[in-house]
Amino acid sequence: MKKTTLAIAIPLSIVGVSVVGAWYTGSQVEQHLQVGIDQANASLQEQVPYLNPRVQLVEFERGFFSSRARYSFSFSPEPDAEPLTLEVSDDLEHGPFPLSRLAAGQISPVMAQSHFRLQQSALTAPLFEAAGGKPPLTGEATVHYDQSQSARIDLASLSYGSPEGTLRTSPASLTISVSSDRKRIGFSGQLAEFDFAETGYDQPVSMQLRDLRLQADKQENANGFALGPSSVMIRRMLIQPSAQMQVELQDAVIEEALTQNGDNLDQSLAYRIDRLRVQEQDIGSVKLALSVRHLEQTALRELEVAYNQLVLGALGDEEPGSDTGEKFKRLILALLEGGPMLALDEFSLNTANGQGKVVLTFSLRKPADNVVTPDEMVQSALASLQADYRLDKALIGDLITLQGTLEGAAAGVDPQDIAMQAQMMTEMFSGMALASQWVVEDGDALRGSLSYADGKVTFNGRPMSVDEFLTFAMSGVQGPVGLEDSSELEQYDPE
Repeated sequence: MKKTTLAIAIPLSIVGVSVVGAWYTGSQVEQHLQVGIDQANASLQEQVPYLNPRVQLVEFERGFFSSRARYSFSFSPEPDAEPLTLEVSDDLEHGPFPLSRLAAGQISPVMAQSHFRLQQSALTAPLFEAAGGKPPLTGEATVHYDQSQSARIDLASLSYGSPEGTLRTSPASLTISVSSDRKRIGFSGQLAEFDFAETGYDQPVSMQLRDLRLQADKQENANGFALGPSSVMIRRMLIQPSAQMQVELQDAVIEEALTQNGDNLDQSLAYRIDRLRVQEQDIGSVKLALSVRHLEQTALRELEVAYNQLVLGALGDEEPGSDTGEKFKRLILALLEGGPMLALDEFSLNTANGQGKVVLTFSLRKPADNVVTPDEMVQSALASLQADYRLDKALIGDLITLQGTLEGAAAGVDPQDIAMQAQMMTEMFSGMALASQWVVEDGDALRGSLSYADGKVTFNGRPMSVDEFLTFAMSGVQGPVGLEDSSELEQYDPE
């Protein structure tokens, strides 16, 4: 008897909890929606104020186990333009146990489960047509009891064609997670195929993209900066800017990261292409890595706010205030006081037989108070500089061979003749580079280095004054001046 009573009591208690929970959620969901909309509006106004973005809860119908909502998102691409508006409808299942989650085997209690879709309007009608009449954007979102959220956005496949061009995409998806305090956000997305062609002009343009993936994990710090990494990866991209040119990128990656370094921020950005091809001919791999270090957070935040205000004023045809220049100067000097570093960490090209590489770093500081002219300002603000560059002779030969192959393919030029010409041109280029004294020979490579600190320059291992180096650098405009002739250097007047 006790077991029977227990067997009946357990499911009845679950049903009771579900009914009470659904009633409670229904009484709270509209309030939580409005709080989320207010937070979204505040964030949008801070990030893109020049678009005048606004999210609204247009309609809300509360039920016992579910509710229906309709939202609008409006923005103005231009200050005086009529706002563009998108509408989204939403079916909200009340927690703690929404039926759709139970059907999917997800038994953990949640506050609400959202099922949303883009609504058709005059603005979105072309998207619905391209999606074959289906909603081009749908998704699901889960609101947990701790106010954290997770969502999945699905984009339908699109197919559009006109005399001016065509567009085709495969289905795409984006997953998003947001912490309860809205300080941490993570997302990942993927798009398998994207094809675009523009045929309405004399020179047809097309682009094919395969396997696009993006990912980010950001944590907002006390000053409102989103710390953490993000990345974009593309397996293959084929670009045809004209009928005579085709460029292919394989395994391209963009990586970005913002990190906190004590009281300062460090920002890095890197581009990498593992395989670059032109007209179906391999060139090699390319890497570009940039970074900014030691950015003072308070000054950077004030500079960002001031810039947004300036943009908003310009869009509204407002004249900048008389103190605008002084304000930006003060903020920039505050940034320089932190001793920021700007770096080209690597710019390199690797071909089948050689490499070219450049590394460049600037250390900055607050200029002295007594500087007046722009030249004095630059020299005073530059604390140090280090540049190193290297160019393999084999890379020069590879590039000349590639150019000869592309140009000689149609004319039927013998590959042996191209190889002989590449060798001759490599020797000629190397000789001219060595004669200019910007590089020195290092085995089978050309190498150069430049460093500056404390008002002194070291160029390719030779110490010299700033004036001596500037005289040498400017001499390239007038004609070669040898470094070994110091009297010419001292007498030469760049003016």
